[in-house]
Amino acid sequence: MNKRRDAAFTLIELLVVIAIIAVLIALLLPAVQSAREAARRSQCVNNLKQVGIAIHNYVSTHSVLPFGKGPAYAASVPGTPVYARWSAHSQLLQFVEQGNLFNSINFLLPPETPGMAGDVPFMPAFPATPGANATASRSQVASFLCPSDGPTAPNWPGGTNYLGNLQSWACDLSEGNPSTVAPSEKMSGVFYYLSGVRMADVTDGLSNTAFFSEKIRGTGVRDRDARSDSLIIAAVTTLEDTIQTCRAMNVATGTRLTMRQGMSWVMGEMCCTSYNHVDVPNAKTCAGTGFPGNMANMPMQVPPSSHHPGGVDTLLGDGSVRFVKSSIALTTWRALGTRDGGEVLSADSY
Repeated sequence: MNKRRDAAFTLIELLVVIAIIAVLIALLLPAVQSAREAARRSQCVNNLKQVGIAIHNYVSTHSVLPFGKGPAYAASVPGTPVYARWSAHSQLLQFVEQGNLFNSINFLLPPETPGMAGDVPFMPAFPATPGANATASRSQVASFLCPSDGPTAPNWPGGTNYLGNLQSWACDLSEGNPSTVAPSEKMSGVFYYLSGVRMADVTDGLSNTAFFSEKIRGTGVRDRDARSDSLIIAAVTTLEDTIQTCRAMNVATGTRLTMRQGMSWVMGEMCCTSYNHVDVPNAKTCAGTGFPGNMANMPMQVPPSSHHPGGVDTLLGDGSVRFVKSSIALTTWRALGTRDGGEVLSADSY
């Protein structure tokens, strides 16, 4: 009996062992999670590098960068809303090993688009013209998705985390579509409405100009810090009014224009495939409503965002990917957004 008693564990000893195991798990779990996030971020960086290679291959073929937003179809396909227009991503498909998907698209017709799930009616779902482009519009492209983000919507797997640099606060500003409320505003980004930027136009230097970055996709459910939701702001008319009005918004009570950021890689819109350099990474996202005329007068603040701690991965024009901290100086971040601003940037400033 004594031998049996000596060999057995007491309840206290068992609890001590369990407590030690629990402490070890608690100590190891952050390291495991950190290792997993490092692997996910490495894949995210690789995805952006693939986009960079695709961009350079596109330029080698066409001598110009792809447009950020393609032409609207209202004239050729009556009843088509302005937002049903193709993205830069659609033009890059054949250079990211998606040639079959690219060939399946009929670019004479608009893409199919999902609804953007806001608190107010905004960009409702647009069905593909007699079924054309429906399958392509919903197709998932793995290299357009960051593994640190959640899964795509089951009814619309064709989402994206990677956005082209539009730069300006004016949503549809372009050389052929000037703003009437801010006529002096010029487009100095890379991917915008009907853009046709050439590498020679990037006079600030390819290594000093952001081409693509990443953004958290919306889920249709309110985002508590508005990094994937778009808060509605007044229709202001300057860069500084846009940033100050957006920063002042109450995230908890603010009305959402959309809660499905990045839902569709086919849509050449700021809700999905383009971002700007109004505010620093991981700041709030805002959109102005009630603007006069067309969307060249629509104020937008759409900074990149990510689940990577402390910042976002950003693809530069030379094909390199840099991790840009959320704490970057606003002047530096804005300088990275322009292709021809004449700013002088050092490698250690971001």
